[in-house]
Amino acid sequence: VWQRDEGQFDVEMPVFSANGGSAAYRRAVLDQIGLLDEAFFFSCEDVDLGWRMQLAGWSCIYAPQAIVYHKLSATGGGRTNSFFDGRNFIYLIVKDYPGSLLRRHWRAVLRAQWRITSDALHAWRGDAARARLRGQLAGLWGIPRMLRARRAVQQSRRVSDAQLMAVLTPVAGSDEPE
Repeated sequence: VWQRDEGQFDVEMPVFSANGGSAAYRRAVLDQIGLLDEAFFFSCEDVDLGWRMQLAGWSCIYAPQAIVYHKLSATGGGRTNSFFDGRNFIYLIVKDYPGSLLRRHWRAVLRAQWRITSDALHAWRGDAARARLRGQLAGLWGIPRMLRARRAVQQSRRVSDAQLMAVLTPVAGSDEPE
């Protein structure tokens, strides 16, 4: 998403996760890792599912021959999307990001979150910016809940840091993963 198509999408390849509106999952995957987590209501539930899949040793394959039409944020956008993205990005970090990778890449993760916060503070008069900040506060408030969920997710881990790093996308302008 948000990338110009210059032929790089013509090859089948492993990717970290799929957009929930364009994914097909094996039943065995969902039987093992569970369904979408309702705590992620509205956004990032597909990314949470992707984390749990990757950690449990399942892979996600991009299929260039598949055609999917998906209008991003068709049911949300604006304030609603901003709030839940702000909250759920924090939920993802707390619940899914392995401690070993977080210890190694905490600066990049913190910088990315600070960039989101800073952008919202600079645009604080906008409804979406204020919603993003409220969402981030709600994310911080929800940390205890996500820490409880984290135990089960991290116990299901079957892959090495190197395997995860191979499919994580670097933070824009950095060599470190998001």
